[in-house]
Amino acid sequence: MCRVSVIVPVYQVEAYLARCLDSILAQTFTDFELILVNDGTKDNCPAIMAEYAARDSRIRQIHKENGGLSSARNAGLDIARGEFIAFVDSDDYVEPTLLEDAVHAADESGAQLVLFNYRLVDENGVHEPYLPMTDEVIDLNALGMANYFYTYWMPYRHGQEAWCRLYRREIIEANGLRYAPNREVFAEDTLFSAMYLMHVQKIAALSKTYVYYVQRGDSLMGMRKPKLAWRLMRLSVLLTQYVRKCGYGEELKNVLPVLCYDKLFCKGIRLDPSMDDVLAAMKEFREDETMRGLLRALMGVGPLLEYTMKTRKGIRTQIRGRLFAWRWLRGDVKGAAALVQGREDAR
Repeated sequence: MCRVSVIVPVYQVEAYLARCLDSILAQTFTDFELILVNDGTKDNCPAIMAEYAARDSRIRQIHKENGGLSSARNAGLDIARGEFIAFVDSDDYVEPTLLEDAVHAADESGAQLVLFNYRLVDENGVHEPYLPMTDEVIDLNALGMANYFYTYWMPYRHGQEAWCRLYRREIIEANGLRYAPNREVFAEDTLFSAMYLMHVQKIAALSKTYVYYVQRGDSLMGMRKPKLAWRLMRLSVLLTQYVRKCGYGEELKNVLPVLCYDKLFCKGIRLDPSMDDVLAAMKEFREDETMRGLLRALMGVGPLLEYTMKTRKGIRTQIRGRLFAWRWLRGDVKGAAALVQGREDAR
């Protein structure tokens, strides 16, 4: 057994992979295994993987058919042996003290989750730290899960990505946590991170930037996102069901409707490349009882009132959100979609 399992999914990144692996193998903390998951890549990545594995016995390789990012991460989790889990995307690179500082924070605080900052890297160079984080240890029992969502999650102060956090493998395995298939859920990081959060009592946050998140046009994030609205609605349903299963349904009853509305529904409707797909998804999920419950709650006073008070959103957010839910529930999906796009005349 080792302290950390670092999981790197590999797919079509031969121009970036060596830099990524060099940054991991240069860690000042050495008690880790590096799991490289070849997700059916068609380029020269398998040869690069083999070359590095021959040089360092800590490297383990998996070769599998292409199944998407979630499938690759899950394959790594299935064989991981570390006390902690860290994910690194194969086109990114990391600071040499990432593992040392993250493990130290976990050991010192007893946190079940360690979060750290990152920088975007694009054609204009390396940008400023992305997240408005501060160094702190958060006791969720004292703060409350609802307040955590209002204070840190919704304003995106802590991020939700797989690669800017350190997990305890014991929690992942004890609760059977895995990444949802990419064809079913967009932003699988968001769902996994939220599900994991349901089993956390203490969080350690590190404001220092440790990850360099490389932006490239042919990456998954740069590609068109088919059926985006459907996959974000699916995420909303799965998240709501899991929260209730974990016993947080009552505490988060006002959080979930506005979280799904403001961060997921609206995003999917605005960014899905096909309005026909958007409307079809809205018609389908209108029949889902979990979704109908979210929309009925959104029509109530509590969720949107509390949201506007906690986040300082204006009264227009309350009116628009309630009208959006009312239209969707009565079957006017085109009117609901037009409302959150700000295109009332699109009806």
